[in-house]
Amino acid sequence: MKRLMFVDDHPIYREGFRRAIERGAPGLEVVLAGAADEALAMLAADRNIDLCIADRMLPGDDGLTLLARVRAAYPTVAVGMLCAEPTPGLVDGVRALGGVACLCKEMDTGELVDAIVAIYEGDEVFPEPRLAPGEKPLSDRRRRILQAASRGLPDKQISDDLGISESTVRDHWTHIFRLLGVNNRTEAVARAVRRRLI
Repeated sequence: MKRLMFVDDHPIYREGFRRAIERGAPGLEVVLAGAADEALAMLAADRNIDLCIADRMLPGDDGLTLLARVRAAYPTVAVGMLCAEPTPGLVDGVRALGGVACLCKEMDTGELVDAIVAIYEGDEVFPEPRLAPGEKPLSDRRRRILQAASRGLPDKQISDDLGISESTVRDHWTHIFRLLGVNNRTEAVARAVRRRLI
């Protein structure tokens, strides 16, 4: 059975999380901890935990520090955060330590279950970047690059088709990754398809 550890210092929220996930994702067991030290002790005693999700604010170490300690001591345990406000800085911090998710407590039960299931299926789950009013998520050229990549074309072929250099294509990829909040071409294409951008 898959086992997830959820770390939060609010007992009612902890229990609600456990019930929601176990009801919505059969075959997934949720174990609970109320503080960083308790979570680390549980990990030391239970090597079957494969995902640790922590709140941002915890007694003792904060959630980000806890996740960093988990990654250092238990590199096979995936880590993520569930917090009230996943700010860009916090998202970047979770990504930097190799985390797989930064979830918001405002998600409804169905969204939360879907996110946890997606993590267990190998996906990363991070909030969509917020765009300024009137800002287009992708320029026409970047959309065309994504469309070409979705057909399996390499950067060389994309550059030839668009009449631009390969280095310009790579520059566009850097901006696409930032705008879509992803790390590679595969994730970029998948997210663009889900958001119906291509």
